[in-house]
Amino acid sequence: MSPAGVSDTFVDEVRRLRATYEKQRETTRLVPPAGRPVLDLAIDVINGMTCYTYWYERDGGDSDAAEPQVVQLADIPGTLSGAILRLDANLPLRQDSYDITGNDIRPLASPPPLPDFQDDSEDISNALATLPVVAVDPNQHFVKRGKYASEIHNLIACQGRSCPGTRRSPHVIQLLGRSCQGELVFEKLIPRYVLSAVHPLSTYKDWILQLVDGLCYLHSLDIVHRDLRIDNLLFSRDGLHLVICDLESRWGNRLAPEVSRLPTLEANWTKASDVYDLGVTIKGMLYGNNPITNLVEWKVPAPLDKIVEACTRVLPVDRPSLDEIRNMMEILDIS
Repeated sequence: MSPAGVSDTFVDEVRRLRATYEKQRETTRLVPPAGRPVLDLAIDVINGMTCYTYWYERDGGDSDAAEPQVVQLADIPGTLSGAILRLDANLPLRQDSYDITGNDIRPLASPPPLPDFQDDSEDISNALATLPVVAVDPNQHFVKRGKYASEIHNLIACQGRSCPGTRRSPHVIQLLGRSCQGELVFEKLIPRYVLSAVHPLSTYKDWILQLVDGLCYLHSLDIVHRDLRIDNLLFSRDGLHLVICDLESRWGNRLAPEVSRLPTLEANWTKASDVYDLGVTIKGMLYGNNPITNLVEWKVPAPLDKIVEACTRVLPVDRPSLDEIRNMMEILDIS
């Protein structure tokens, strides 16, 4: 078969998988458009079970519109609550707050209140003072408010321990300095929305190899990203080059089985959990989005299915190293 034929087969399969998910996405009442607007979502461990708590905006005609509707769902595979979280079943049409544990549906007598967001930003003025001031050009630069000193420390480590320094990896974002307003300044790149289009297998192969190279460089500095996902990927304006951003290394994904679901900074994030997140990120690249819940079972087309399976093995010791993943990617037949 010709290269074009192979590429078309892969692209067609990605489009089919996306269409299947979009149908689930559009009909689930977990989120709009079929469901109510979500005010907040919490994932906690309750009585030894992972539970998803949704706070929903009330319909305008509800008499108690000031109080959100609260729905709690326990992650129990093979039951109603587990099926709802995997988009294989739907929420019941109810107005009250309720809990679904397994196949049991019970009203919530005392619904938990809507969480009060606590900003845990640090005073990073000392770290900012070490950075050069950059005259920001909106056409060339992107700025963000820094929250943690760890981000500045990690960024500077990636560029020879100076700023703007020398960029040591083309696949890790470079810190250029600070603005007059004390914001962090970076080169303006394209956000992950380039992934909304379906691309040939060769393009995904190039991107994944670049992602592996960037992550490999971070790990060589003993930097665990913790929050690797498509939202933290940027692209050059021509879409050819991928860059990892958001190096806070503080809060992050809790997808790898060994990472604690408790709200703690000591959650056992490691280089192996980054590899797990790499597998999930590859899924997101193919689907061009994040799943409604982390339990949605996204199928991955060949030949990338073997890469994702290896990265997301349950035991950290069974996951491949980044060098092994690079080798697996390089020998992929795209001809």
